Amino acid sequence: MASITKLRTSESIRFFDHSVALSLVQAFHQHLDLYRLLNVFWSQSAAMVQASSLRYRNPDQNVEENFGQASHHSATYNLSYQNEKLGEITFTFARRVDEDTLATAEDLIALVMPAVKNALAYRSACGAADLARGERAERPGTQLMDTNDGLVLLGIDGFDELRERNGEAWVQTLIETVQSQLQDGLREADSVFQIDDGQLAVLLPRTTQADALDVAAKVRVLVGSLHLRDAKVSSQLTACMGVSCTRGAANAEQVLRQARAALEEARKAGSNSVRVFRD
Repeated sequence: MASITKLRTSESIRFFDHSVALSLVQAFHQHLDLYRLLNVFWSQSAAMVQASSLRYRNPDQNVEENFGQASHHSATYNLSYQNEKLGEITFTFARRVDEDTLATAEDLIALVMPAVKNALAYRSACGAADLARGERAERPGTQLMDTNDGLVLLGIDGFDELRERNGEAWVQTLIETVQSQLQDGLREADSVFQIDDGQLAVLLPRTTQADALDVAAKVRVLVGSLHLRDAKVSSQLTACMGVSCTRGAANAEQVLRQARAALEEARKAGSNSVRVFRD
């Protein structure tokens, strides 16, 4: 097994096997929009623990979302991830539930918390007023975002091979190590968060497309400063990147889709490539 610096053990889940937990995490990380993320989480909660309703509250960000029809029996959980308070979730149930059901609900919460942290970070960085225009993209008359922020989506080269060779816990530690490296090397205003399997998103407030490309070049250097050591062989870590911007987009998820499209183009060009989304 290869070794990297800053090894950390990922949190264990009790009631889901690896494949189910991974598919849930991937589904949650498809969404930067907080409402849509919570809606996906609600659908999974209703199916897996037969919850009657779900309420999410975060007074610090003036957010409250409700799903389903409230019943008499409730369970409330305060959310915290990486020492950051994320609000609270309340489930209600039509009847009393056993400990296994509550434990399953707690596992679901543990799986969704990183995605909630990401969505809150994106909301804060872009500004609640601007994101509010995109939170209900289905509504007629949705306005376009008028912020000028950049998004760099980073995908580690050879991630699937690294996972097959070293295991899921190891590659999650790798992602966290890269995330820490970027957070230390970029501006304080920039946000770095895990968005999908083997991918990190770097949100750049008040950043033009040209400046975002400059940041992508810096990210390439920061990623390349990490080396993987397997036996006596050391190799430099590389990543492809896709760049998009918020100006003119309908909502945060459109910006993410554009960054994903640019990332796919970068991967087609070869390892360590960068591409910007263009209409």
